[in-house]
Amino acid sequence: MNSKNFQDLVRSSRTHRRFAEDELLCHGDLVALVNAARFAPSGNNMQVLRFHIVSEPAERSAVFPRLHWAALLRDWNGPAVGERPAGYIAICAPKAVAANPICLIDTGIAAQTIALAAASRDLGCCIIKSFDPDVNDVMGVSAEGYVTELVLALGVRGERVVLETSEGEHGLAYWRDAEGTHHVPKLPLEDLLI
Repeated sequence: MNSKNFQDLVRSSRTHRRFAEDELLCHGDLVALVNAARFAPSGNNMQVLRFHIVSEPAERSAVFPRLHWAALLRDWNGPAVGERPAGYIAICAPKAVAANPICLIDTGIAAQTIALAAASRDLGCCIIKSFDPDVNDVMGVSAEGYVTELVLALGVRGERVVLETSEGEHGLAYWRDAEGTHHVPKLPLEDLLI
């Protein structure tokens, strides 16, 4: 892959919050995304993270209401029926090390790797940190001694997401227009360099 292709992949790896719910992902599709994360860097190569896959309809239905979607879209309670994720991957850490800064960094690396792997398959991904604590019990990870760090909602993309300059009226706040297109402002490169 050349540099331009990688930049295109990164640009296409936007947060998607609406999906084509009827286009299901099988368990194997989600396992393939976890397999990509398996090769990601890990602090001291400890590889403490574990991944819980949610692909069955009953478990997806139990997880969905425990997730909190898009804080900046105050009048939106998340994807409607027909727009919900086709699967989830929970990134979990052992309770004993979950607050360790290296574990948190590993979690971010794993999440970004899965998001990029999803984008390379033309899938949408939303990395979610805001969820009800009982999501651990619903997925059964508590009983295994793990805590959920992030939940990645995944599926075939069901919305258009565009990047734009942060110099518009919305500043850095993402927003939706009247047609439902999701706009994501980004700072210019020169503003990032110090």
